[in-house]
Amino acid sequence: MWKFFIKFKYNFLLAFFITLLFVAVEQFYRTYNDILVFNLTFKNFLEQLLINFLIVSIVSRKAIVIIYTIFAFFVWFQLIHFSYYGTWIFPLEYLLFLSEFGEVLGTFKSILHITILPTILFLFLVISTFYILKKYDTKRAKVKYLSFFLIIAILFSPVKIYINNDYKRYNAPNFEHYIIKNTILTKSNLLGSVIPKKLSNKSGLEKNIIKTPNIQIKSPDINIVVIMGETLHRDFMSLYDYKFDTTPFLRSLKNDENFLYKKGVGGGVSTIIAIPTFFNMIKEPDGLPQILSTNTCLFKMAKNNGFNTYFYSSQSAEELKGIKSYLCPQFLDTMNDGSYFSKDKENSSFDENLVIALEEIDFSKPSFITLHQRASHSPFLEFIPENFRPFNKENTNNLEQNTLDYINSIRYTDSVIENIIKKLKDKTSRPTYIIFTADHATKMGDKSRNGHGLLNDSVYQVPFFVYSINTKNILKSSFDGFPYISHYQISNVVSKLLGYETNYDIFNKKEDFTVCGNDLTGLGGFMKISFDEKNDIVQDDRRNK
Repeated sequence: MWKFFIKFKYNFLLAFFITLLFVAVEQFYRTYNDILVFNLTFKNFLEQLLINFLIVSIVSRKAIVIIYTIFAFFVWFQLIHFSYYGTWIFPLEYLLFLSEFGEVLGTFKSILHITILPTILFLFLVISTFYILKKYDTKRAKVKYLSFFLIIAILFSPVKIYINNDYKRYNAPNFEHYIIKNTILTKSNLLGSVIPKKLSNKSGLEKNIIKTPNIQIKSPDINIVVIMGETLHRDFMSLYDYKFDTTPFLRSLKNDENFLYKKGVGGGVSTIIAIPTFFNMIKEPDGLPQILSTNTCLFKMAKNNGFNTYFYSSQSAEELKGIKSYLCPQFLDTMNDGSYFSKDKENSSFDENLVIALEEIDFSKPSFITLHQRASHSPFLEFIPENFRPFNKENTNNLEQNTLDYINSIRYTDSVIENIIKKLKDKTSRPTYIIFTADHATKMGDKSRNGHGLLNDSVYQVPFFVYSINTKNILKSSFDGFPYISHYQISNVVSKLLGYETNYDIFNKKEDFTVCGNDLTGLGGFMKISFDEKNDIVQDDRRNK
């Protein structure tokens, strides 16, 4: 034993100092952060010491440098993620980072300030680790073939998850695990469960494919306009009694007999989930087989019952590239994204262009129109006019800047909706129903957590209204006093207007709602929303199912 210690004393010394560095960086961040707490224990220090001892005993110095570069990058990435979302990284998010890189980059540009501390800690970690490695490299003992055993050890967990089909194992990060352990374990789930299920198109949550509803009214002589907002949290809208008047136009409609609004519950945590689930009438995951069948695609249903179909979006071709295929585009007469207006596939456009788009529509025929917005997605001020800043520090009692930017974007959305409705009144005398909701909401006003993309109690709190022009709003009799309505129920409202049968006599029926995580198959988890006898929300977080 003594001989072993003598031979490997510099390995122990190296491992000890490197462990101290990683522990110091994480515990400093935990102490600095409002959510996390200092949680160093002898057990997890010993675990990290053993891992580092094995790594520094590898023969190749180059391999060791690569490993610690990757480890340091993991730490940096996790700290930035926690600074924004308030959680460590979930398995599926690694794939989403690649597939949704454009959206991630756009968000990243708006939150550069939160990367400062993680970047300083990252540089400290890299420089210090490399200095120690260089100083003791010639003195450490080297074990042949150790790297092969470490590779086998790393592969053991994902292989075990795959063989046992244990998709619950490590499918969510643990608040109390140290960063490297969280990263290794969640990536084991990624490799052993998420990726194989994605490749095989089997989630374990598949549902029977539903047939297209029967037509109840042949070719209704109406227009239907769906305005799909972007990242709108209803609690920041004065329509829902927010303290600042962010939606004066919508608030002015409260007493209009043809205006009805409820508290919406979104069907997904991000655009790429919520838009396909809404326009394909998906109640719960796995919704992908149903979407691919196109049986309940609202654009197909509209086209097959006499409507001209239009989809206009302010979001760029690049941002919508992963969504368009889920909207049965072969049944759309017109499908134009933000690049149509910006003349650049990378660039979105102002939402006011959606008002201009209405000029292109032939209103002599019944039309099903979707207007998909962009403004309230981060960075919040990027797609509202520079001179449109009704709220500032002075008139909001020094409101936090990020929230200030957000409510300015909501005020802009309100003005766009007002102009859309004015334009519709000018363009058509046909009975027209305007339905408004948003794809998802966002965490806002909490300096420890921001953004969307994860299952939490902010991400699904979207607005909803239905407003009729040139006709009495006959839908009002199909709503009761229950204050909530789900995306699935709203899509049934659209289906009803399109002339199809529905199972709902009352659209905002009190029942369980489902919010899908960051994958259409349900592999990113899902959340059940229930209600007690007082109609208060009861969350059943199913991210571990």
